[in-house]
Amino acid sequence: MKNKKLIFVSGFALFSMFFGAGNLIFPPFLGNKVGDQYLIATLGFLLSAVGLVFMGLLAATKSGGTIEKIGNTISPRFSLIFSTIIMLAIGPGLAIPRTAATTVEIIQKGFFKGANSVLLTVVFFTCVYLFVRKPSSIIDNLGKILTPLLIATLVVIIFKGIISPVATPVNTYQIQVFQSSFEEGYQTMDALASLVFAIVVTKGFMGNGITDDKTIKQYTIKASIIAAIGLCFVYGGLIYLGAATSKFNLGNVERVDLLLYICYQHLGILGKVLICVAMALACLTTAIGLTTTVGQFFSDMLKDKAYGVISYDVIIIISTVFSAFFAVVGVEKILKISAPFLTAIYPVAIVLIFLNLFKQNTFSRNVKLGSIIGVSIYAIIVLLNGFKLDFGLLKIIESVFPMQVKSFIWIIPAVIGGLIGKIKK
Repeated sequence: MKNKKLIFVSGFALFSMFFGAGNLIFPPFLGNKVGDQYLIATLGFLLSAVGLVFMGLLAATKSGGTIEKIGNTISPRFSLIFSTIIMLAIGPGLAIPRTAATTVEIIQKGFFKGANSVLLTVVFFTCVYLFVRKPSSIIDNLGKILTPLLIATLVVIIFKGIISPVATPVNTYQIQVFQSSFEEGYQTMDALASLVFAIVVTKGFMGNGITDDKTIKQYTIKASIIAAIGLCFVYGGLIYLGAATSKFNLGNVERVDLLLYICYQHLGILGKVLICVAMALACLTTAIGLTTTVGQFFSDMLKDKAYGVISYDVIIIISTVFSAFFAVVGVEKILKISAPFLTAIYPVAIVLIFLNLFKQNTFSRNVKLGSIIGVSIYAIIVLLNGFKLDFGLLKIIESVFPMQVKSFIWIIPAVIGGLIGKIKK
């Protein structure tokens, strides 16, 4: 009985870690875009936003729990580069600025229209720095209150939206819905975060006296299933609610506006207020947690280096200042910047996760290294294309394959690289 309760608590904790308030803006927007094709869109989105998270947790647990260890299965140098990129992505490079930008837009559009973005951003990151610099139980208690409040609000909105939808989803004439929805799931960045958060679950079980590796893996699977079910319900429900708004001519509605619109349609001003307060404060707690993680990661990494004078305090200052500078550009611009990067890095993460789901001796080191090199070459081309620097190379590559597999072309260089590694002794 005790172990069942521990698994359930761990599953809910996992759900809370991945249930970022900023992630809530993606499913409704996707639903609004695809209309009556919401079932196909839901399948694609959940495969990348939930399925990859599940596999990432298992792969990281099998490899020792930390992102460094999962990278070390390829090589120490790759581990250093890859883990640094991931920490920057879920830290000051993308995720932290997005939490602030989302909070600013929620406040502006929900409460104080015309409020100064720069001032709100400065206040947001001042709070982040103070809490990260001097941790307090207040923020932990706030998080314990906010997550249930946010979940309760969403459950009511989703159930009401399913029982009495505002309208019937209509045909929006979108093509390649499954592929685009799969890539939309990249924006949550949860598969990347799963490689970092796995150690939290492992330590939680060990702290409760469970030390057997096999048992820890079994419990991690069960906890991950609980978290996955919760994420599927929330994401799937929000996609449907967004699809129901496809009948209305909302124009080029932005993601934050659409979420607020849906909440208002189903619960009136109360729903709008609740979602605004819960999301704004939840984004703050997320930013605090991510900034702390970034500070600890880089201070540990630099501890024994010649330039190890860069302390935890210095790192969190740099992270906070950079995040604040980046956050001012706004949610939509951050997403436009992040899209090429995530489209490039996600295939590398997926291949790494896949290779580590099997027993250690299933693939030789050369096969693993070859696969990673192959998919990394493709990722670099994708990234260069995102910034118009690949001179049309990606278009030439894509023209060789049917449009239906465009989002999955990266599998081919990964397989070719693995085969070359297998041949090479």
